Amino acid sequence: MERPILTHLYNYDEICAYLRAAQKEHPDIMQLTELAHTEEGRAIWNVTLSKGNPDANPALYVQGGIHAQEGYGITASLNLLWTVLQDPSVLDNLTIYINPCVNPDGSDMCVRTGVNVRSKLERVYGRPNAIVPKDLNGDGKILSMRWQDPSGPWVSLPECANMMVRRRPGDKGPFYQVFTEGIVENYDGGELQYGYRDLDFNRQYSVNWKDNSNGGDFPANHIEPRTIMSFLSQHNNIFAVIDIHCGTRALIYSDPSNIADYRLMRKLALMAKEITGIEPITHGRYGRHSDNRSFTPHLCGHIDDYCHDALGIPSVTVELGNGFNSLGMNSYDVFDGELYGRELIAKVAAMHEAKGGKIAEPWVAIKHPQLGDVEVGGQFHYNAYFMDPDDMLDLIPNVATYCLKVAELAPVLTLTKTACEAVGEGVYRIRANVMNESTMGTKAFEAASSYHTGIATVQFGISGAQEILNQNTNPSVASLYPMESAAAEWFVRAKSGDVLTVKVTHPKAVDAVAEIIVP
Repeated sequence: MERPILTHLYNYDEICAYLRAAQKEHPDIMQLTELAHTEEGRAIWNVTLSKGNPDANPALYVQGGIHAQEGYGITASLNLLWTVLQDPSVLDNLTIYINPCVNPDGSDMCVRTGVNVRSKLERVYGRPNAIVPKDLNGDGKILSMRWQDPSGPWVSLPECANMMVRRRPGDKGPFYQVFTEGIVENYDGGELQYGYRDLDFNRQYSVNWKDNSNGGDFPANHIEPRTIMSFLSQHNNIFAVIDIHCGTRALIYSDPSNIADYRLMRKLALMAKEITGIEPITHGRYGRHSDNRSFTPHLCGHIDDYCHDALGIPSVTVELGNGFNSLGMNSYDVFDGELYGRELIAKVAAMHEAKGGKIAEPWVAIKHPQLGDVEVGGQFHYNAYFMDPDDMLDLIPNVATYCLKVAELAPVLTLTKTACEAVGEGVYRIRANVMNESTMGTKAFEAASSYHTGIATVQFGISGAQEILNQNTNPSVASLYPMESAAAEWFVRAKSGDVLTVKVTHPKAVDAVAEIIVP
């Protein structure tokens, strides 16, 4: 099958076609499942890549497309799928789950129309003078509409007249009012407001959720984040999560107080920098000016918090970048700069013009049904904040490499010693030592304490004996740190020549199996 086009933003139909073609070509290792359907009837797809029973191996979970404007997360997820299918040897002792587009409604709307939407535009009915997004000039786009107003807060960017920037003292005008292209419901000539709220599904996870305008009415208010929470909680074999976005370029990670957990997160962060060149930035620092000394986490209701606190597994967010990163700015400078100031916007517009691209449509005069003479046009919102698509040619493959390197951190159980000793007529003592030969503990996050972390233990089992004499036939230990060992023993009835099988398992680990021939 063909590799996804790394500079392309995929709409819903294209995503479905690519996934179905991949599953048809690789039915032996790829399962394609509809986890749920959105309010608009689109499928939330999950890809399972596995050789055999996917629940029998530790699993890496990767997702993209939760933010509608950040479509290269979808492209990167499809590219990871393609990468694994080219060399499925990584699946020998591993399962990979990929949800390429968590938010198909918002993503598809943004790619097709260019509308400004974070995750989903949810209607709020009954507001007076409420703008509702709609294509007014029949060009298939929902961009912006403007009209001149001496007190308007917007002015055209001199270097790119199709782009609007905030008015400054001394500007000569003309000045404009600028709103999302659309009709006005319940119009009475009063002050305009939006007839919707712009939801952020990555602020709706149940841990650290806060009541705010874009976090929904309650945790997991919408089917998209609720589906992901359900999937992650039901798959106890998942040991790590990677969420791919297109914000200011960074590997966002938490810095927990537990030293073992902190070292694990730093390892994930520094691996990303080494493989991709993406700078690691903590949750508390991301998006804040350097003179803001309160680096407490502020991304409330975030998937990383849900994974850490509720599931006890590490989760990182890969931000592929934006137009300011394409200019060569490092992310700390972007945070400290005036992000949408005219000087930076002018440089981004010039960069795209020099490459033959565009980030805005010309303004076209129309007669608005409620407002009269207006113009529609302005900037696109589907191009990941003005990113240069060519940035993805190297970065997306490197992100796939990073994902597969994270997959190698899965706990690996190894039986380092087994012994069989006769202790009576037809009675034998069986001993087994197991080691976790990985840099990740079986519990993943040591400080985590929840239902999900408590039910997962290292289980010892033995089969092939005539009778197991132990009262506890399946001993267990709560967890194994990296390179830590544990032992178990059984007393069994068997006869000479019997083949006994010792198996040590953990949902998040590669199992250990050894055979013992009774002497």
